[in-house]
Amino acid sequence: MNSQTPLTVTDLNRIIKSTLETTPFFERVSVFGELSNLTKASSGHWYFTLKDKTSRLSCVMFSSAVRHLNHPFKEGDQVEINGRITLYEASGTLQLNVNHMQLFGIGALYAQLEQLRLKLQKEGLFDQSRKRSLPRFPQSIGLVTSIGSAAQADILKTIHSRWPIAKVRSYGSLVQGEGSVNELIQALKKADEANHDVIIIARGGGSIEDLWSFNHESLVRFIASMSTMTVSGVGHESDTTLIDYVVDVRGPTPTGAATLVTPLLNEVIATFDQLELRLHQSIQQRLNQAALRFQHQFSTLQRLSPQKWIEKRYFALESLRFKLHQLIQRPYLNYQLNLSKQKLDQTIRLYTERRHQHLKSLHQSLDHVDYFQPLQRGFAYVHAHDKQVVSINEVKVNDALTITLKDGSLETHIHSIKENHYE
Repeated sequence: MNSQTPLTVTDLNRIIKSTLETTPFFERVSVFGELSNLTKASSGHWYFTLKDKTSRLSCVMFSSAVRHLNHPFKEGDQVEINGRITLYEASGTLQLNVNHMQLFGIGALYAQLEQLRLKLQKEGLFDQSRKRSLPRFPQSIGLVTSIGSAAQADILKTIHSRWPIAKVRSYGSLVQGEGSVNELIQALKKADEANHDVIIIARGGGSIEDLWSFNHESLVRFIASMSTMTVSGVGHESDTTLIDYVVDVRGPTPTGAATLVTPLLNEVIATFDQLELRLHQSIQQRLNQAALRFQHQFSTLQRLSPQKWIEKRYFALESLRFKLHQLIQRPYLNYQLNLSKQKLDQTIRLYTERRHQHLKSLHQSLDHVDYFQPLQRGFAYVHAHDKQVVSINEVKVNDALTITLKDGSLETHIHSIKENHYE
């Protein structure tokens, strides 16, 4: 029988734990396997098992490390994890305290992808200054994707429901695997040559390997050279490929890309209805103002009319004639009245002749300022912006003009201006 004093379970577990944590090899180990028995605690900690065909390893990942994960890991994923080996004293369970986790084999891909991204960014292919704005009302839309795919169906359904007046032409291509990059480039080339208003390049979600074709340098460079505006809709919202950096606009999903490209027809119609109402109100207001100005000018013209002046003088003369007739009825004043009548008649005749000449002169002067008179002789009254135009220096090309003739008016625009040299 061994004479050594036996250890308690706690003592032994503590020694094993201390030995593990002070051995450099166990401080940082990398291991890969299948993720299983994943439990996400309310505290934010993850508890799971890493397994292969013959063995299992208990693992814990505290919330401080979980927050830095950039992938929605799930059971069955093949993962590569880093951490340190430790022992949970209370149960004597060996476990791996994980501080980093990624899909297995993806580390090298990410490094390669980041290196290419930095290279293309340095060349200016991702500069914001290169980006073009979305067309407000696209009439022709090109779609590069896999024919018959869910992505194609979602995009066509979205465009039809939002903006059914747009014509959509699909260009089929492989979206993953061998030959997909070349097919994508050829499809984009055909779409670019078709003079669409915008081109959508899209595919559904998948792993980084599934989306890898959209990170290919040749595809990124070709999109940068396209003359047609491009929108990407590749994968899920959390997926990002290199073409998302080079396209003019990135859509979060295929459906999101279709939504960005198209306005809502009902909203556009409502907007035009509002514009039509405002235009009608503006035109009616201008017509009312013009009617008021015309009425004022017409009243002023009537007040200054020679006919009105003659009528006023005629009534005054008739009043004098009436008074004179009453005086003539008195016999004892007949002689004096006859003399006075003769003088009055002569005075009236002379006065009338002078006033007639004066009125004739006034009438001629009024004819000179009355722009309606020249219109009767074939001349026209030209005005723009409610102001008479008498010189070519008062207008410019494309200005709107109103030309008033004797029986109506014409609306026109200036196409050219030529100066005469008669002076």
